[in-house]
This record gives sequence, C-alpha cells and structure tokens, in this order.
Amino acid sequence: MTPSTTALCWSSGPTVGERLLLGAMRQWAALREADESPNRLVAQALTFRASNRVGGLFVAWMQSVESMLRRPIEVQCPVCGGISTDEQRLVVSCGLAGTASGIGEELLEPLLIDPQPVMVLARALNAALRADGYPLPVRLREAPADHAQEPYTLH
Repeated sequence: MTPSTTALCWSSGPTVGERLLLGAMRQWAALREADESPNRLVAQALTFRASNRVGGLFVAWMQSVESMLRRPIEVQCPVCGGISTDEQRLVVSCGLAGTASGIGEELLEPLLIDPQPVMVLARALNAALRADGYPLPVRLREAPADHAQEPYTLH
C-alpha cells in the first residue's frame, strides 16, 4: 500500500489526543518562527496536560522530524481553521505508528529524508499518549476502488 492508493479518513473531527498533538506542533512552529527554543516550553505544556513522558517524547519526536526534513513544514494558521497536508501527515503517521508503521513511513516520504527514526519515536509517543488517556486513532483507510462497470453480455 502506498500513500497514493490511500485516503485520509477524517469523517469526524480530531480527537482530544489529535488536538493535543496538533496544538503542540503548532506551538513548536510558532516558537521556531519567533527564533525561540521550543523544547522546554512545549515539553512543560505537554507535561501539564499529559505527563513528563509525553512531553519528553514529543520533543524527541519533533527534533527527529526537524533533522530529517526535506523542506519546511507547512503549518496552518490556527485562527483560519483547517489542517495543512504536512500536519495531517504527521498526526496520521503518529496514529499509525502502533499498528502500521510501514504505511506511516510511506506517508512521511514526501516530507522527510528518512522517516524510519521518526516512526520509532512516533510509536513511543503514541503509546505514551494512549497510556495518559489521549489515544490517537488510525485514520488511514483504503481508497474506494474506481471500477468501471462491465457491460452485460446478453445471450
């Protein structure tokens, strides 16, 4: 299965765990844009909401993402609403990390040089979030097949 044959399944809004992850990613990006180090501030915010383990794993995960980037991450303005494709790739791949890390790696290929180390940390982050009551859903499903109707043969 490749990302081109799959579709993101956002039939419902983001879960609490996804909102927590997305908010932390956006805070990280905003601090980077302001030329501030996001490590301590984001880790403290996640520690307050979840645990020290989630805060530390998130920082390690984002540092791994940043070290493997092919290009800057596109982040959607929180006021404007929505979620960028890059944000979707990161959140969905983190949700996939516990069950289908190979698919998560394929999903991150356009964004990262080597997604494997990122997925290893995503798996740990996913488990920590789940243990703290913020489970991430698996949001990837097969794309509907586009089958052409065969004409009936009349006898």
